[in-house]
Amino acid sequence: MNRALFAATLPLMTRALALLAVVATPIAGLALLAPRPFTVVRCFRSSSSSGCSYRVASFLDALVAAPEQLAPLLIALAVLCALALVAWWAVLQGRHPTIAAFAIGTYAFLIAGASVAIGPWLVAPLLLLIAMYAAVLGSSSRELAGLLLRIGVLTLGAFAAAYLFAQGWALRLGPFPGGGFESFWLYVALSSAAGIAIGLGLAAVRRDVAEIARGMVVAYASFGAAGLVVALGSVLVMYPRGSYFALGLAALWGVVSWLIVANTIAISLAMRALARASWAGAVRTGVILTLAVLICGVATFAAFGPLAVSGVAPPLLILPNTSTDR
Repeated sequence: MNRALFAATLPLMTRALALLAVVATPIAGLALLAPRPFTVVRCFRSSSSSGCSYRVASFLDALVAAPEQLAPLLIALAVLCALALVAWWAVLQGRHPTIAAFAIGTYAFLIAGASVAIGPWLVAPLLLLIAMYAAVLGSSSRELAGLLLRIGVLTLGAFAAAYLFAQGWALRLGPFPGGGFESFWLYVALSSAAGIAIGLGLAAVRRDVAEIARGMVVAYASFGAAGLVVALGSVLVMYPRGSYFALGLAALWGVVSWLIVANTIAISLAMRALARASWAGAVRTGVILTLAVLICGVATFAAFGPLAVSGVAPPLLILPNTSTDR
């Protein structure tokens, strides 16, 4: 079947989902940024003094006065729009198993940090892209609804588990060292992105939409196990007598390094055991996803930390001790 005929015979639902995802991405991104205040920083240096001035500005004011300070957010939004267009193009061209899956998986990683830092609204276009992909694989409306329901249940379950763990930590050991509750949210958000990427890859290879939910199970199982091992090990080091003993940045970098190694091993084992991947494919996936999580985690703090003035709103903000106000 040539590409023109393929595009002409695409189901109306698939094309509607693709169009909605492409249109919703810039709308959701601008809806997140436009109402927010930002800090405009101006630094000066002279022969006798130096320093920086700070003022609160609206989005439009900051865009005019200091566009370079908004550049990371605007570039990220432009990349999201491009990824949505690539996924749409890949579907229309009949190349969905590889190109579209890669574009949607990358989209999921890029919005993970934003969903924690400024709200989860960009998740809506992502769900539309996933639904589009599932529809291309031949899923009916009922199967699409079931898939989205499973994804929702798995995601909410993962956030609930992280919340309960963090509250147990706070009650037993006090505030989490090195950061607030946003660290837990970001870890689960990046785990969710890894699960979507794994699931889309499995679905592309096996032509089965059910693999998307399986990929999320693999990610949550591996990231959860790795995080639990590192957390319990950290207790022995940083709480030798039941109370926190600060060891400086060396301890923080040690925990991060330990978490990277643990995640790589856990993802590799989970891909082999739960996703029935070959050892070579499982290890490759473990390394790639761990690096993606690390890069996106660092980029989140670098891009959003210095810019947002108002309190940011992670998921489940109504629960106690989940605010990420700075």
